[in-house]
Amino acid sequence: MIRVVFMAKETFSSVHALEYLRRSNEIEVVGAVIRKRDSILQRICKDSDIEVFTEDELRTLYSANNISVDYILSFYWKKVKEDILEIPKYGGINFHPGPLPEARGSGYHIAILENWGYFGVTAHYMDKEFDTGEIIECRKFKIDENILNIDLVRITHEHLYQLFVDIMQQIISGNELERSKQNEGRYFSLYELEQSKLIQPCESIDDIDRKIRAFWNPPYSGAQVEIKGKKYTVINEEILKWIAQYIKD
Repeated sequence: MIRVVFMAKETFSSVHALEYLRRSNEIEVVGAVIRKRDSILQRICKDSDIEVFTEDELRTLYSANNISVDYILSFYWKKVKEDILEIPKYGGINFHPGPLPEARGSGYHIAILENWGYFGVTAHYMDKEFDTGEIIECRKFKIDENILNIDLVRITHEHLYQLFVDIMQQIISGNELERSKQNEGRYFSLYELEQSKLIQPCESIDDIDRKIRAFWNPPYSGAQVEIKGKKYTVINEEILKWIAQYIKD
C-alpha cells in the first residue's frame, strides 16, 4: 500500500485527484493539508475519513513517529517548506498548472499576453525553492491566439488531472519516475500579475484587447484602468458576447 499526504487548494484538478486517490485500492491517503474554505475537498475528506491536518500538525505527527508517508502529492498554492519535504520516503511531487521552467508561479496571463501559442502542465519533485525541482514530465499543448484566461485555466486543469493519473499509474506499477534538472526559467509573482493588469495610455487597441483576454476570469478582477486612485475592470464586445452566452447557458 502506497501511503500519501495530499496538500492542495481547491481546483478542478485537485478535486478530481483526491477523488481518484480515495477510489484507489493501492493508495492510502493518511492525511490532507487543505484550507478550511475549500469546501469540496473538505467534504471528500469527511466522507472518506481522511484526516485533515495543518502543516504544524503534520510536523508534530512526524516528530512523534506517528505517521509514515511515501509521497507528498501537492496541488498547493505556496512553497512547501523543507522540513515537510523531509517527511515522505520518496519525496514530494507537485502538479503545476503551467510549463516549466518558463512559467513558474502563475503564468496563464503571460502565455496570452506574449502570444506563446502553447501552454502546459508539469509534474516535478519539490525542493527548497518554488517550482524549481527536478521535472518528472512536462506536457505542452497548443492554445488559440484568442483564448480567454478562464478557458485556459479550465483546459490546463483538465490536462493536469490527466498527468496526475498517469504519474500515479507509474507509481502504482512500481516504475521509476524520470528526473531531469530544470534550466533557467521565469517566475511570475502575484504582485507582477496584478501590475500587469493595468492598462497603460500608450498601449494599442490590439494590446488592450489581448490584456482583456489575458485576465478575464470572474470573479477575479480583469484588465484594469485606474481613475482617481480607483481601479475599474475593463471589458470589450468579445467579453460581452461571452457573458451573454454564459447567461443563456
